[in-house]
Amino acid sequence: MIKLLKWVFSFGALATAVAVLWGAVPDRTIFIFLSFIGFSFLGWLSSAFYNRKAFFQVILLFELVLYFIWEMIKASVIVAIEVITPKHYMEAGLVAVPLDTESDLELTIFSSLVSLTPGTLSLDVSVDKTVLYVHAMYIPNADAGVLVTQLKNGFEKRVINIFRP
Repeated sequence: MIKLLKWVFSFGALATAVAVLWGAVPDRTIFIFLSFIGFSFLGWLSSAFYNRKAFFQVILLFELVLYFIWEMIKASVIVAIEVITPKHYMEAGLVAVPLDTESDLELTIFSSLVSLTPGTLSLDVSVDKTVLYVHAMYIPNADAGVLVTQLKNGFEKRVINIFRP
């Protein structure tokens, strides 16, 4: 994790240096092009001096952020429709999600992402940290397995990919 933070800081420092040398903030096209060049340079640098995993962790972290934003937009629209319509379509319930996370950090990030998504809330973790209990406003077709599969293949898989080699 420390290497990832160093890598992200290095990328930020490189992008800032390019902006300073440019004299002003470049327009979007040039900034994207220069960021691609800087990202490629740091990828080469990381393979030459550091563990190559840090290069891919940044990409996986970016993918997790985009996935979270997409899930948050979808869930927000669904919850907003539920609030606006006079008839309630929600089928709320509790779901036990078996965990594949190994560290407390992975578990914390996964449960936080679940809680931050509208319509779901992490309630508790089992004592042995193998099950996360989640309250959901919508359980598709009253089948908890569908929601468990969505959470495991969505947030949990992406969080685990970032922290494990």
